[in-house]
Amino acid sequence: MQLNINTFNSLKYRDFRLYFIGQCISLIGTWMQQIAMSWLLYNLTGSIAMLGAIFFISQAPILLITPFSSAFIDKVNKRKILIITQGASMLHAIILTILTLTNTIEVWQLVLLSFFLGIINAIDMPTRQAYYTSLVPKENLTNAVALNSAIINGARLIGPAIGGVIVGLVGEGGCFLVNSISYIFVIIALFMIKSEQIIINQNKTRVVEDIKEGYKYMKKHVPIKVLIFTTLIFCFLIFPITTFIPAFTKDVLGGNSEKLGLILSVVGVGSFISAMFLASRKGLLGLEKLQLAAIFVSSIISIFYFFVTSLWITLILSAILGFSMVCTIATTNTMLQALTDLNMKGRIMGYYTMCFLGGSALGSLLLGWLSKVFTLPYTMAASGIICVIGIIIYLPYLERVTQQTKDKYIENGIIPEIPV
Repeated sequence: MQLNINTFNSLKYRDFRLYFIGQCISLIGTWMQQIAMSWLLYNLTGSIAMLGAIFFISQAPILLITPFSSAFIDKVNKRKILIITQGASMLHAIILTILTLTNTIEVWQLVLLSFFLGIINAIDMPTRQAYYTSLVPKENLTNAVALNSAIINGARLIGPAIGGVIVGLVGEGGCFLVNSISYIFVIIALFMIKSEQIIINQNKTRVVEDIKEGYKYMKKHVPIKVLIFTTLIFCFLIFPITTFIPAFTKDVLGGNSEKLGLILSVVGVGSFISAMFLASRKGLLGLEKLQLAAIFVSSIISIFYFFVTSLWITLILSAILGFSMVCTIATTNTMLQALTDLNMKGRIMGYYTMCFLGGSALGSLLLGWLSKVFTLPYTMAASGIICVIGIIIYLPYLERVTQQTKDKYIENGIIPEIPV
């Protein structure tokens, strides 16, 4: 990987730079809260299945609400929606902080707060996905998506490490407090963004018809349909692996919150390197093959990951896992952003969000339950094997989908038409 000035090309645009800085600070707090939440829940319940259940509860509203919220996204000012959702997320973190610091936190409260956060994310996530790429010209699309992944995974590198230390020093409430404060920065950044969004579709919102229109659009465009389906399968079978790392750390590796923070930070190292690698790429061509290779690597690692009892081997596998998982999600996101017409982006990114977070939630719930019957290592090994079989089945269709993807790039003006 070779970094150059083009790696950070999108940051020369003021509005994207403000968004980037605000997200950097806020997401570090988010990852600190996530590690503290997982550690607190597992200490309260001692249940792997409960880890999966609480993750499902936090994402279930996305499956229920996102189809309706995404119908409005193309017709509203996305920046104003994000200010509201970030304020609501801050309120969630403050309540969690108060309950934890006063030692009144109980499992039912965590369940209720997780569901509340899920409702917020059902509106926030598809809005965010449809919004931030509008802050740069279309020729910087790949770079903007990769840098957005770098934000997420840079925070994933720093947040768990800090969170693990803070949990060890002052408890989970300290992490929740820092996260509450971090939202101030992203809200300020959103207020400072000057460019007003041009609303492409100003027709009256007809929820059912708009949802149907989005579905028909996805069904008509084969590359988009394949990417959405790939996201669903990958997130259902492989992505839940990160949900179960706290239980694995405590029960198999005999670790504490600091060791959990170390493992998740190493996952973040691999993720960040992956994001920067993608940011350094000059174009979109070849992403579909890179995506498939990343899915294969993630699947192979999931087969062996929970059988390992050595911390050093776990750390090596975690770094590779972080790289391959982010490579999968970021390439998928980039291709969807490039393939989708502007007036449909809210709805298509809504479907993507449903499959990304909803698929992970359903997978965590089911795999968490199955781990009680077959144990966690064998359950995740089976998931990895199923995913590998799926890749083998898909391979004969890869070239056809690749050509259709290239044709759509040319139609959207993303790449020039090359005479035969």
